[in-house]
Formats: sequence, C-alpha cells, structure tokens
Amino acid sequence: MPYIKNKTLISTTKLFKISKLDIEFQNSNSREYEVISGTGNGAVMIIPVTGKSMFFIKEYAAAIDAYALTFPKGGIDKGESIIEAANRELQEEIGYKSSSLEHIHTIDLAPGYIDHKTHIILAKNLSPSKLTGDEPEDLEIIEIPLSDINTFLIKNLYIDSRVLASLYVYGNLIK
Repeated sequence: MPYIKNKTLISTTKLFKISKLDIEFQNSNSREYEVISGTGNGAVMIIPVTGKSMFFIKEYAAAIDAYALTFPKGGIDKGESIIEAANRELQEEIGYKSSSLEHIHTIDLAPGYIDHKTHIILAKNLSPSKLTGDEPEDLEIIEIPLSDINTFLIKNLYIDSRVLASLYVYGNLIK
C-alpha cells in the first residue's frame, strides 16, 4: 500500500479544500497528487420510485452552464443522518416524503483526485409533503413511467453521472 508522506493544504473555498499529497509507493517511486475534498459531510442522491414511475428533476448545473437531469440530491447537514438528509431533500426538491428509505450504495465521484462520497438512497412509499429548500429557482420535476426510462434518458443530453450510476445499482444490484 502506498504511504502518504506529507499532506499540505493548498487552498480552501466555501465548498472545497485542495491538498497536495506526497506519496511513496512500495517500489520507492514517489508522486505528488492534488486532492479535492468537500468541506461538508457528504451527499445523498435519492431514487424516488412509485409502483409504476420514477421522479427526476432538471436543475441548473453551473459547471457545464446547462440544465442537467438528476435525481433529488443534496448535502448532509451537520448532525443529520443519511436517511434524514434523504427525506429532507425529497421534500425540498420534489414535494414528497418517503416512509421507506434504504441506503443501497455509496459511490466515489473520481477517487483518484476527489474524496467526495454520494450515498444512494432508494425511496419508496412516497406521499406529498413539501419543505422549503435552498434552490435559487424552482426545479422542473419530471415523473417518468418505469417502462419509459431508457427512452427518456436517451433524449437528454446532460445527465448527472451519479444518476446513471444510481440507475445501474438500482437495476442490477438491487432488483
């Protein structure tokens, strides 16, 4: 296993910390890596499923300057559990709560240089319940029949990659 000889903080912003790692490998080779860390407690991405459909949202994604298809998602507040965060985000972003939330997987976005984790939560037994969120504009909520999801995805140019990973976990590891 490689050994981290030194870790130096390069910069801190509201959302991120950037660190330089000096790493020595077992074969005595050394490399310098830069790693981006979130300043929060991780994030949740929720797959909201009814018996016949699934909810998506379209939300502005500043890094690509476009609206991207995603699932309800957001940061985990201090002192909040993964499940509590998921139910709060559901209510803020699509106006539903769930009486059946299951943490089905945790994904690393780009583990070579980002240490951010997103916890994938499956939400069933949805019922209307709205909380005020922190979004700067209303989100477009899209309910898609389960049988039409593949066709729907093909028609969307910008899709949060975590959605595709979540759907893979849902379709191949959970069912």
